[in-house]
Amino acid sequence: MIPKKVKEYIEEYISQEVYLQIAIIKGKEKVSIDRAIDKYFNTNHFRDFSEGKPLFHFIDGLRDKCLGKLKNSPMRHKKTDDKIIKLLQKKLNDLNDHDLENTYWEIETGEFFSGEQIKELENNCDELIETLNLSNKNRTEVQNRIISFCENYERLCKKKYPEAPLPLEILKSKN
Repeated sequence: MIPKKVKEYIEEYISQEVYLQIAIIKGKEKVSIDRAIDKYFNTNHFRDFSEGKPLFHFIDGLRDKCLGKLKNSPMRHKKTDDKIIKLLQKKLNDLNDHDLENTYWEIETGEFFSGEQIKELENNCDELIETLNLSNKNRTEVQNRIISFCENYERLCKKKYPEAPLPLEILKSKN
């Protein structure tokens, strides 16, 4: 199972990316949210997003941070007061070589992943690609998925920055 902290991080990243693109189009073109989303469907950003590129980039970054690459690192036994380095050292010193080759470190959240969890991320990415596929899905279904990302981002913003104005105000229009 993918760590909750990482799921939240990915969800926030994707929601923010989509939200900003829709807000820019809406502001620039002076159109409705629905029309901005329709225009978004014709952008390179949506093409890349619907092909899973941001998530595959994240996954590739994880694979690049395999602890097996650090098993001969001099920092493995170096004295430090840094909590994060201590945690990393503990992992490096506690795991055998086989486990080090199957453990990955997500730096932003500080979480460790196994190869199985990366597979789960890849499956989630495949599912996202399917939900955003305009040739296989009804355009309204894809539009609703995009709106759900925007709603999610507004909920996150309301928690973190309750007084900040939100350019789309999707949640306000639903209430």
